[in-house]
Amino acid sequence: MPKPNFPLGTLLAALLGPEAPVELRRAAQRLRAEAAPALVIEADIAALAEGLATTEVARSPAVADALPPLFWIEARQATRTLGWVIEKKRGGLAARGFALADGAGALPEAAETTPLPFGAAAAEDPATAWLRGLVTAVALPEMLAQMGEASPVLLLPAEPRPADRSLLRGLRLSLAMSPEAAPQ
Repeated sequence: MPKPNFPLGTLLAALLGPEAPVELRRAAQRLRAEAAPALVIEADIAALAEGLATTEVARSPAVADALPPLFWIEARQATRTLGWVIEKKRGGLAARGFALADGAGALPEAAETTPLPFGAAAAEDPATAWLRGLVTAVALPEMLAQMGEASPVLLLPAEPRPADRSLLRGLRLSLAMSPEAAPQ
Protein backbone atom coordinates (compact mmCIF):
# COMPACT_ATOMS: atom_id res chain seq x y z
CA MET A 1 0.00 0.00 0.00
CA PRO A 2 1.49 3.41 -0.93
CA LYS A 3 1.93 5.92 1.87
CA PRO A 4 -0.78 8.58 2.08
CA ASN A 5 0.19 12.21 1.54
CA PHE A 6 0.86 14.45 4.51
CA PRO A 7 -1.54 17.43 4.21
CA LEU A 8 -0.29 20.47 2.32
CA GLY A 9 0.18 23.70 4.25
CA THR A 10 0.25 22.28 7.77
CA LEU A 11 0.98 24.38 10.83
CA LEU A 12 4.28 22.52 11.15
CA ALA A 13 5.29 23.54 7.60
CA ALA A 14 4.32 27.14 8.43
CA LEU A 15 6.51 27.02 11.55
CA LEU A 16 9.46 25.81 9.48
CA GLY A 17 8.88 28.40 6.75
CA PRO A 18 10.87 31.61 6.34
CA GLU A 19 7.92 33.83 7.36
CA ALA A 20 7.58 32.25 10.82
CA PRO A 21 8.91 34.23 13.78
CA VAL A 22 12.44 33.07 14.63
CA GLU A 23 11.58 31.83 18.14
CA LEU A 24 8.74 29.67 16.80
CA ARG A 25 10.88 28.37 13.93
CA ARG A 26 13.53 27.22 16.44
CA ALA A 27 10.99 25.00 18.22
CA ALA A 28 10.08 23.32 14.93
CA GLN A 29 13.74 23.04 13.87
CA ARG A 30 14.45 21.14 17.09
CA LEU A 31 11.90 18.55 16.02
CA ARG A 32 13.65 18.17 12.67
CA ALA A 33 17.11 18.03 14.29
CA GLU A 34 15.96 15.14 16.48
CA ALA A 35 14.10 13.38 13.63
CA ALA A 36 10.98 13.52 15.77
CA PRO A 37 7.64 12.03 14.75
CA ALA A 38 5.12 14.56 13.43
CA LEU A 39 1.43 13.62 13.33
CA VAL A 40 -1.57 15.30 11.79
CA ILE A 41 -4.69 14.10 13.57
CA GLU A 42 -7.60 13.69 11.17
CA ALA A 43 -11.03 15.08 12.05
CA ASP A 44 -12.55 11.70 12.98
CA ILE A 45 -9.91 11.11 15.66
CA ALA A 46 -9.95 14.73 16.86
CA ALA A 47 -13.69 14.30 17.44
CA LEU A 48 -12.98 11.36 19.76
CA ALA A 49 -10.52 13.37 21.85
CA GLU A 50 -13.06 15.03 24.12
CA GLY A 51 -14.52 11.67 25.16
CA LEU A 52 -11.10 10.04 25.53
CA ALA A 53 -9.97 12.81 27.88
CA THR A 54 -12.53 11.77 30.48
CA THR A 55 -11.52 8.11 30.55
CA GLU A 56 -9.39 6.50 33.21
CA VAL A 57 -6.86 5.54 30.54
CA ALA A 58 -6.17 9.22 29.76
CA ARG A 59 -4.75 9.67 33.28
CA SER A 60 -2.63 6.52 33.17
CA PRO A 61 1.17 6.84 33.09
CA ALA A 62 0.98 4.12 30.40
CA VAL A 63 -0.01 6.90 27.96
CA ALA A 64 3.33 8.68 28.46
CA ASP A 65 5.17 5.34 28.33
CA ALA A 66 3.69 4.61 24.90
CA LEU A 67 4.82 7.93 23.42
CA PRO A 68 8.19 9.03 22.03
CA PRO A 69 10.25 11.46 24.15
CA LEU A 70 9.65 14.34 21.72
CA PHE A 71 7.00 14.65 18.99
CA TRP A 72 4.59 16.97 17.19
CA ILE A 73 0.81 16.73 16.89
CA GLU A 74 -1.61 19.04 15.14
CA ALA A 75 -5.35 19.08 14.58
CA ARG A 76 -7.99 21.42 13.19
CA GLN A 77 -10.34 23.21 15.54
CA ALA A 78 -13.01 25.53 14.12
CA THR A 79 -11.26 28.16 11.95
CA ARG A 80 -7.69 27.41 12.95
CA THR A 81 -5.11 24.70 13.27
CA LEU A 82 -3.57 23.97 16.66
CA GLY A 83 -0.28 22.17 17.14
CA TRP A 84 1.99 21.19 20.00
CA VAL A 85 5.58 20.17 20.59
CA ILE A 86 5.10 17.42 23.17
CA GLU A 87 7.98 16.44 25.40
CA LYS A 88 8.18 13.88 28.17
CA LYS A 89 8.93 15.42 31.56
CA ARG A 90 9.06 13.96 35.05
CA GLY A 91 5.52 13.05 36.04
CA GLY A 92 3.93 13.67 32.64
CA LEU A 93 4.20 15.66 29.46
CA ALA A 94 4.79 19.30 28.59
CA ALA A 95 2.98 20.65 25.53
CA ARG A 96 4.14 23.90 23.92
CA GLY A 97 1.28 25.19 21.83
CA PHE A 98 1.07 26.97 18.49
CA ALA A 99 -1.82 28.18 16.35
CA LEU A 100 -2.43 29.14 12.73
CA ALA A 101 -5.60 30.94 11.71
CA ASP A 102 -7.26 30.14 8.40
CA GLY A 103 -6.66 32.50 5.52
CA ALA A 104 -3.99 33.61 3.14
CA GLY A 105 -1.08 35.39 4.77
CA ALA A 106 -1.80 34.04 8.25
CA LEU A 107 1.35 33.50 10.32
CA PRO A 108 1.84 30.94 13.08
CA GLU A 109 1.54 32.23 16.63
CA ALA A 110 2.67 30.91 19.98
CA ALA A 111 -0.06 29.59 22.24
CA GLU A 112 0.24 28.53 25.85
CA THR A 113 2.46 25.82 27.27
CA THR A 114 0.38 23.19 29.02
CA PRO A 115 1.56 20.56 31.50
CA LEU A 116 -0.20 17.18 31.22
CA PRO A 117 0.36 15.32 34.50
CA PHE A 118 -0.73 11.73 34.97
CA GLY A 119 -2.30 10.15 38.02
CA ALA A 120 -5.26 11.43 40.03
CA ALA A 121 -7.90 13.27 38.02
CA ALA A 122 -8.12 17.01 38.43
CA ALA A 123 -10.41 19.54 36.79
CA GLU A 124 -9.07 20.75 33.44
CA ASP A 125 -10.24 23.49 31.12
CA PRO A 126 -11.80 22.25 27.85
CA ALA A 127 -8.69 23.06 25.76
CA THR A 128 -6.41 21.04 28.07
CA ALA A 129 -8.90 18.17 28.20
CA TRP A 130 -9.04 18.10 24.36
CA LEU A 131 -5.23 18.05 24.20
CA ARG A 132 -5.16 15.19 26.73
CA GLY A 133 -7.63 13.31 24.53
CA LEU A 134 -5.48 13.90 21.42
CA VAL A 135 -2.36 12.62 23.19
CA THR A 136 -4.27 9.59 24.47
CA ALA A 137 -5.51 8.86 20.94
CA VAL A 138 -1.92 8.90 19.66
CA ALA A 139 -0.83 6.48 22.42
CA LEU A 140 -3.73 4.02 21.96
CA PRO A 141 -2.27 1.97 19.08
CA GLU A 142 0.88 1.12 21.06
CA MET A 143 -0.98 0.56 24.34
CA LEU A 144 -3.61 -1.72 22.79
CA ALA A 145 -1.07 -3.62 20.66
CA GLN A 146 0.75 -4.60 23.85
CA MET A 147 -2.51 -6.17 25.04
CA GLY A 148 -3.21 -7.82 21.68
CA GLU A 149 -6.22 -5.59 21.05
CA ALA A 150 -7.25 -3.64 17.96
CA SER A 151 -7.12 0.14 18.18
CA PRO A 152 -9.77 2.62 17.02
CA VAL A 153 -6.83 4.81 15.95
CA LEU A 154 -4.49 4.00 13.09
CA LEU A 155 -1.13 5.75 12.72
CA LEU A 156 -0.02 5.67 9.08
CA PRO A 157 3.39 6.85 7.83
CA ALA A 158 2.93 9.64 5.30
CA GLU A 159 4.87 11.28 2.50
CA PRO A 160 5.23 15.05 2.26
CA ARG A 161 3.73 16.69 -0.80
CA PRO A 162 6.32 18.13 -3.21
CA ALA A 163 5.56 21.75 -2.20
CA ASP A 164 6.40 21.03 1.48
CA ARG A 165 9.08 18.35 1.00
CA SER A 166 12.08 20.60 1.73
CA LEU A 167 10.42 22.13 4.81
CA LEU A 168 9.47 18.75 6.31
CA ARG A 169 12.67 16.82 5.52
CA GLY A 170 14.08 14.88 8.45
CA LEU A 171 10.73 14.45 10.22
CA ARG A 172 8.90 11.14 10.57
CA LEU A 173 5.50 12.12 9.20
CA SER A 174 2.29 10.26 10.06
CA LEU A 175 -1.47 10.62 9.95
CA ALA A 176 -3.76 9.55 12.80
CA MET A 177 -7.10 8.30 11.47
CA SER A 178 -9.76 5.71 12.07
CA PRO A 179 -9.13 2.30 10.43
CA GLU A 180 -12.27 2.84 8.33
CA ALA A 181 -10.80 6.03 6.84
CA ALA A 182 -7.50 4.40 5.88
CA PRO A 183 -6.69 4.24 2.17
CA GLN A 184 -7.15 0.78 0.67
